[in-house]
Amino acid sequence: MKLLIQIVNKLQDVFAVIGEHKIELPQIVVVGSQSSGKSSVLESLVGKSFLPLGTGIVTRAPLILQMIRYSKADLEDMIKLTNNHNIKCWATFLHKPSKIYDNFNEVRYEIENRTNVLAGANKGITHEPIVLKIFTPSYDLTFVDLPGITKVHVGNKSEYTNKQIQELILKYVQQPNSIILAVVTANTDLSTSESLKIARKMDPEGVRTIAVVTKLDLIDKGTIQDTTNLLCGHKIPVKLGIIGVVNRSQKDIINNKLMKETVKSEKEFLRLNYPNIYKNHGNKELAKKIQGILVRHIKETYPILLKKLNDSKIRLQNELRTLKTPDSKVSFVLGLFKDIYKSYCDTIQGNRKDVSDKIVMGGAGIAQIINEEYLEKVNNIDPLLDLSEEQIRIILLNTAGITKSSFINLKALENMIGRQLSNLIAPSLSSVDFVRVEMLKMYDSIDENILQILKRYPKINSDVRNVLNTMLDEKLINLKESIISHIETYQTCLNMTNPLFLLKLVRSSIVECNTADGNDGTFDDNGTFDDNGTFDDVLTISDNQNKDNEESDEEKEEEEEEENKIQKFKLLLSGLNDSDQTVKSSKQVKIHKRLTYCYFEFIREILGDYVPKRIQHKMVNLVLDDFEHNLSEKVFTPYVLNQSFDEVLVEEDGIVEHRIKVEQLLDAVNKALQNMIDIQCF
Repeated sequence: MKLLIQIVNKLQDVFAVIGEHKIELPQIVVVGSQSSGKSSVLESLVGKSFLPLGTGIVTRAPLILQMIRYSKADLEDMIKLTNNHNIKCWATFLHKPSKIYDNFNEVRYEIENRTNVLAGANKGITHEPIVLKIFTPSYDLTFVDLPGITKVHVGNKSEYTNKQIQELILKYVQQPNSIILAVVTANTDLSTSESLKIARKMDPEGVRTIAVVTKLDLIDKGTIQDTTNLLCGHKIPVKLGIIGVVNRSQKDIINNKLMKETVKSEKEFLRLNYPNIYKNHGNKELAKKIQGILVRHIKETYPILLKKLNDSKIRLQNELRTLKTPDSKVSFVLGLFKDIYKSYCDTIQGNRKDVSDKIVMGGAGIAQIINEEYLEKVNNIDPLLDLSEEQIRIILLNTAGITKSSFINLKALENMIGRQLSNLIAPSLSSVDFVRVEMLKMYDSIDENILQILKRYPKINSDVRNVLNTMLDEKLINLKESIISHIETYQTCLNMTNPLFLLKLVRSSIVECNTADGNDGTFDDNGTFDDNGTFDDVLTISDNQNKDNEESDEEKEEEEEEENKIQKFKLLLSGLNDSDQTVKSSKQVKIHKRLTYCYFEFIREILGDYVPKRIQHKMVNLVLDDFEHNLSEKVFTPYVLNQSFDEVLVEEDGIVEHRIKVEQLLDAVNKALQNMIDIQCF
């Protein structure tokens, strides 16, 4: 039992030196309101009066109080330092390990001085702990004494001190490895007890809370039965028990009443007033109770604590590896560039081992832009956007000039199709911009260890980013020119006899005719337009087709009909149809509208395939192919020629301090793991 608690004391010493850490140690945290008797409880357990006295907030820093039942060796070491054989109880501070305190008034003064150093003399609150070791012949215990809960202003602080104290208390009590020792007074309403409120909030089931009821000697005689119910656990739902104590009164403190006399008076008071339960209460019983709880808790939390220490060791070793100072600067930079290139490629190509299950990242983000977002944008463009039938009529008239145009006016088609295809340029170019931005962002998503190294060396990070940025800009310009040229080709060089376009035209007309009832305004039987101005015998399928034919015959007939329509379209588009003399202008408008619509859809499908592939080839693949070479040529080689490795390896401000901090924490974790070996024996 003794060794277990002393091992935890060593762990507290180790981590108190380095300040903030994420290792949750098994410990007892003392929580209580101001004037609840919290300090008196601790002094009664120690058997010495040593805590600061006064009004207002006295405890302003966490006090880690380690009671150590000293061994013969401890006693001999103390005598060597003090040459005093009469000392039976003494204290030391972690910040002054070589100084022995046998006068506990001096201990009080040192706590006050150290508090002023850590929190300032302005009555502020600090999270930095003070570690006090008290060597006693009594027993082994360890506590964390926290400031008393209050709601008053302190010093020059503009915020309520209660908020600062609440934050400090929650920092300790919210840790699953902490036992909450909630101090409450017998002469106040338990429903308003701040310590119980905090305990219920952080430990709703009460499985790691023990309550200590103070000031039993100050209640009315008529309420003793209610207090008895309280001490028997009928009012406070805590699983670790309730202990009632009687401590020194203010008068006793002023008169310097000895602790031995206080313990004797307490025992007599409990025996007379609570005869049936007095053996279960008092400060001695409290010490035995919490000692047993702490030992059991240490054993229960050992596996979790050991795992956290091992995990922390691995994490700190990895972090320190990224923070190490390179032995060979040239080799270090060259290796770093290779790692950057590989991680960047792996991120885009999906070869990372740390695959995210939360967000789409890397090459998947590029694929989403060019294969989903781009296609959605272009597919939502109306082929006849801002092109009305009246505008088509005027274009037909203006492109005919003084001569009468043939049924198909190619100059008008070139004008209208070129205009409509221009609507595909903007979304195509914006997709290039989006991919460029995404590829630059991916540089910030490469392996975290590499990013940490780059953070240390801002000059290298800036140079690498500039190279990537320049490459992307160059590819962006060339790629945009290529896409614009490709679209311009389709704007100026129409191929109205392309079999794929003709097939789209036929199928589009079939779909339209299949949704119409009866005669839907097409060519009549003589090959001319009917009154509605769309295709009939060229474009429609007979509604009287025999539905009982075999499926193979139907497919054959449909193929023959499609081929027949294609041949008729070739005649129409060649301007050889002799029925154009009788066609009204409105009917000519409708067929030019249909041709423009279908040709736009034909080119849109081509671009929907071309643009994503072009982006992948001319930007993504080329950047990956050239990135390593550019790093070598434009960054590494100038470093060598200018002998600037010392300059570029200047670390960012704060990195040296951070490396020292990580080294200290890793050393603390290693020491803690060494101490944890001893716990396995219990």
